[in-house]
Parts: sequence; C-alpha cells; structure tokens
Amino acid sequence: MVEAGVLLTFAAVLVAGIVLSAPLLPLLVFGMLLFAGYGIWRGFGVRDVARMAGVGLKSVGTVLTLFVLIGALTASWRAAGTIPAITCWSANLVSPRNLVIVSFLLTAGMSMLVGSSYAAAATVGVICMTIATAMRANAAMVGGAILAGAFVGDRCSPISSSAALVASITKTQLFDNVRRMVRTGAVPFALCCLAYLLAGGVAGGSGMAPSFAGSFAYSFDLSWVVAIPTVVILVLSLLKVSVKKTMVASLVTALLVCVFVQHVPVAELPAILVMGYHCKNLAIARMVNGGGIVSMLDIALIVATASTYSGIFEGTGLLLGLRDYVNKLARHSTPFVSVLFTSIATCTIACDQVVALMLTAQLCQDTEHDGSALALDLENSAAIIPSLIPWSTSCVGIIAFVGMPMTSILWNCLTYLIPLLTLVISMYQHAHQGFTDTGYAHLLGLDRRDDVRRFPSDGQRRGLAA
Repeated sequence: MVEAGVLLTFAAVLVAGIVLSAPLLPLLVFGMLLFAGYGIWRGFGVRDVARMAGVGLKSVGTVLTLFVLIGALTASWRAAGTIPAITCWSANLVSPRNLVIVSFLLTAGMSMLVGSSYAAAATVGVICMTIATAMRANAAMVGGAILAGAFVGDRCSPISSSAALVASITKTQLFDNVRRMVRTGAVPFALCCLAYLLAGGVAGGSGMAPSFAGSFAYSFDLSWVVAIPTVVILVLSLLKVSVKKTMVASLVTALLVCVFVQHVPVAELPAILVMGYHCKNLAIARMVNGGGIVSMLDIALIVATASTYSGIFEGTGLLLGLRDYVNKLARHSTPFVSVLFTSIATCTIACDQVVALMLTAQLCQDTEHDGSALALDLENSAAIIPSLIPWSTSCVGIIAFVGMPMTSILWNCLTYLIPLLTLVISMYQHAHQGFTDTGYAHLLGLDRRDDVRRFPSDGQRRGLAA
C-alpha cells in the first residue's frame, strides 16, 4: 500500500510539474529524494540508500561519456559546414508533390547521421517546415513526417544516445541492437513512405520552394569535402568500429575541415566544442546554431538523476509488486504486450524518453529472458512512444522549435506502425511455436533469443538450482 502511495505521489508531482511548466530536473530530484526516503522508511541506512543510488548511476557511466562526445560532435559538424551543406543540398530535392515524403526521408537521413531527434528537427526539420510554409502546404502532414523522420535515427542510429542507453541498461551490444532494429523497422518504414507519398498529392501545396544556397554559401564552403565527417561515421559504423572510436574519428575529421576548409581559427575550437556553434549570419543562425557539450548537460543530469531510481528500486524492492503484475500480464499474453502497456504508462507519467526507458526496463526486466530481446522491445515501444505524448519533452520540444501544429502528432505514422506491427508479430509468434526459426522471422531481425518459451521459467530455474 505504501509502495503504491509513493509511486502515485511521484506521478502526481510529475503531472503537476508539467501543467505548471516546471523544469524536469527538479521534479526528478524530488523523485530521487522520495524514493530514498522510502528506502530509509524500510529500514535501510542513509549510506545503504546512497550506495543503491550509486549502483544505478554507475550503470550509465558509458552513456554519460557518449553525451559529451555527441555534444562536441554535433557542434563540430555545424562549424565544419557539414550540416549546412546537407540542408542546402536537400532543399534542391523538394517539389510540391514530393514535399511530405522528402521531408520524412531527409529528416530520417539526418537523424541517422546525428543520432538525435532534436538535432534532425533543428536542421532539416526547420528547413522542410520553412519550405512547406512558402509552398502553402499542409503543415500538419509535413510536421508529422518530420516528427516521424526525426525518431528514425533517435531509435536506431549507431550514435543515438537513447540507443546507447538501452544497450547499457540491458547489457547488450549496441551494433547488434542496431542491426535488429533496422530490420524490425523496415516494413513500418516502407509503409510510412507509401503513406507520405500518397499524402503528397493533397498536402504538397502549389508554391515554389525557396533557395537557401546563397545564404549558406555566404558563410560556408559547401564543397563535397564538408561531407567527409558523415562518411567517416557511415564507414566506421559498417566496419563495426566501437561507437566511441567512430565518434572521435568523425570529430577529428570535422575539426580538420573547420580549420582547413572553413578557416575557423584554432583558438575558437574549444569554445565551439564546449558552448556550441554560433553563426554570425543571423539569416541562417536558427538553422545551424547549436551543439556543444553544454547542450548535453541537461540531458546528462536527467539521465544521472533518473539512473539512481533503478538502484533504489532494486535495493528496496519498491517495484516488486508492479513487476509481478507486469510479469503476470506477460505470461498470459506475450512479453511485448506487457512491455508495450508498461511503456505507454511510463511515457505518459514520466513525460521524458530517458525516464520512460529506464522505468520500463526496471519493470519489465524479467518479461524477456534475454537482454537483446528486451532491448528490441524497449526500442519498439518506450523509445518512440514519447513522440506521441503531447506533454512529453521529446514531442513538445520538437513541435515548438520547428513551428509545426500540435495536430502533426496524428501524422506521425512511424510511431504508430512500429509498435502495432511488433504487437501483431508477437501475437503470431505466440500462436506459432518455432516461428523465430523461419527465414521470414530472420528477415525481420528476430531469432531464437526472441522466443521466451526456449528459456526455462522461473520455477524451472529454481528447480534446476535446487
């Protein structure tokens, strides 16, 4: 009963904070203190609770390091002209009939390159919405395509912070997860393309697309050389080089382009990497400014604070009652059904992708008997569902920055299709034992790890242990 009261109090504070537009970090700090207080009430000492929190914090140490690299990398790409060049080249591809599908594909491509829905929306997303406005196109449809495209890379880019977080909390290999996510997302991606292609016939508008070449060329050298940092990312990712080494290599390449192509003074590079890039050309500043280690500070603090929850939950048993209910739901349906409903609840309450991922992982850690299967479930639910929650930071931030209407959520087809298709497949797999051994399952990225029936139940494991 006390456990339910603690969780309801946390949920109420979160909801109240969102309604009052309070910053997320103080709300999470309150949650940490609330859960720590529960641990002390249970009889644990202050040092014991602090040690529990430290265990959770230690589990995301690698992710926090990646945040620093991501911040520096995105700033260097902006200063090197890499992102400006890509957005400039992209504008030449747009016509009234293909505006919606091109907006989706360009934002998806950028999000795969930078691994961030925010970065993709802040670059190509802003460009596409600017073009849509100039062409008098349907802003909701174009906005939905941008929102969907932004979460393609946020979900499965090799340099995505959320993908790195999922790999960390499930103790799995990032590149193996990415390979499986790409395959499971292929059919929804194709269906999205078809939907947006058809939507272009009624949403594309009738005006002409504006040209950004002159504005960008005034501040940047837009030759092919500036694309080298992205090529480095793609090549090293395909060669399965570690994420850190890949990002460092691209960062070094981008810095060389900054100095020798864009003629950025070496003395200015440290400030750019730490504080982000700031273009002197005000006409394009909104589209190219950003990045930097400081830009990742907020999310790093959010992750660090939220990570303490997992250690406290584990040490005090706060979630044991809910976890039993989640496991019961999984046994009577499928593991993904349980993960999906849990994700919807955590995404609605937590209002943040990172917190939702960590809470869902905590509650559902026993639904699948393999970390890779759980990682795939999380990426097909909690990683993308926040883009459908109007009050989620992952949704409202992008909507506000890009300037799209709130109804764009209705056209975010990818976030509907991935969980729905995964749900259908999980139900079919549940009814057809051995499905994961078929070629079709392998084509979808599934294998024996995804069939929970191949693993001994909790009771069987206890029997074997005895």
